Amino acid sequence: METYPDIPSFFAEQGPEPIERFVSLNLDLSQRIYTLLQERSWSESDLARALSITEAEVSLRLGGTYDWRLREVVELEVVLGGALIMITE
Repeated sequence: METYPDIPSFFAEQGPEPIERFVSLNLDLSQRIYTLLQERSWSESDLARALSITEAEVSLRLGGTYDWRLREVVELEVVLGGALIMITE
């Protein structure tokens, strides 16, 4: 097992491209959701109620521990009133 002299060197190492892209997109999605929550003065509890899921489930998803399903992303767009995914050519 590889060891790292410090935390920054651990995070500086790049992983496989699909994983790096996934992590980046997941962080972008969470940040956009947080922005829409702030615009509406909503808490994670408010979002959980609107989606009929637990606050813990919201927290896990926003923290990147558990992935949002596409169906949930569409629900998020509806309840938050803002686009989260834009597909371009």
